Amino acid sequence: MPADERFLTRAYQPGDETAILDLFARSFHAPRSMDHFRWKYLENPYGNGHISLTFDSAGRLVGHYAGYVVPLFRSGDDCHAHQIGDTMTDPSVRHIGRGPTSILGQTAIHFYSEFCEHKVAYNYGFNVANIQRFSLRFLRSDRVEPVTYRVREMPISRIAKVQRWTRGYQLELVTDFTDEYDRFLGRVGPAYQFLVRRDARYLRWRYLECPEPGAFIVAIRKWRRLVGWSVFRVRENRLSWGDALFDPMFLDAIEVLIRHVAPSYPVDRVEAWFPQRPQWFADAVARLGFVAGSEPQDLSLMCVPFQMTDATQRMRDSLYYTMGDSDLF
Repeated sequence: MPADERFLTRAYQPGDETAILDLFARSFHAPRSMDHFRWKYLENPYGNGHISLTFDSAGRLVGHYAGYVVPLFRSGDDCHAHQIGDTMTDPSVRHIGRGPTSILGQTAIHFYSEFCEHKVAYNYGFNVANIQRFSLRFLRSDRVEPVTYRVREMPISRIAKVQRWTRGYQLELVTDFTDEYDRFLGRVGPAYQFLVRRDARYLRWRYLECPEPGAFIVAIRKWRRLVGWSVFRVRENRLSWGDALFDPMFLDAIEVLIRHVAPSYPVDRVEAWFPQRPQWFADAVARLGFVAGSEPQDLSLMCVPFQMTDATQRMRDSLYYTMGDSDLF
């Protein structure tokens, strides 16, 4: 039932975009473009329009809870999850109700019923402390773990071209993801155990079609064979290493790629989110001088299980994630 009879909660309908973007600006004091909204919620190849909205008696949008669908890779399973983002309420209604009867609680419960129960493996997100507390208490959420933030201060020595060539490595900027990336995931995915399915379809949507400028993708080859790729974004004085997938048979490719990319930008540090899983990848990153510590915003990875009832424990045991698995990169 609604927090009170003045409010109506329903699923997204075409034409709601303007009201959603207006609420976003009021809630976060920052604009979001129509192109970004369409890309994120209406042009996702895995599912669209997964948005619950609450309106007041005057028809004004006051609550929003949404997720975009991501495919999962785990032992051949074909299932999907929601990355939850843009949970927001108008400041004028935040005093109404408490927990599940609040505007945010009611909107989230509608989302669970409409888009999640018996439909997705789980919902996940990377939340700050106040949302963590609310989710743990009222929204059936589990805290998987604090986000593992890794940072490497500059300088990082540039690798000479002749050193790369003699070791058989070539680097290239990626402008399209072909079926070669599907084969690459099939080859190396089992070494990561459990992760978002980083195949060509997903990567094309997530990085190449995203309307936010600035991200760039670098692939590395050993004697012309693809052995790894990474996604980066320069943010003020930081190089954010937003995503990565490497062949564990060629661990030195990680060093070659970072020593080629990082010195090319006027930054003070390189930052990344990489958990301790898989161990071989975490160890390779540590050998490059990346130090693990607390995420600056005190973010934690959160989970609400649905079809995958043991999702929280599976994530703790084997999930590989990066900044690119959030909507913060």
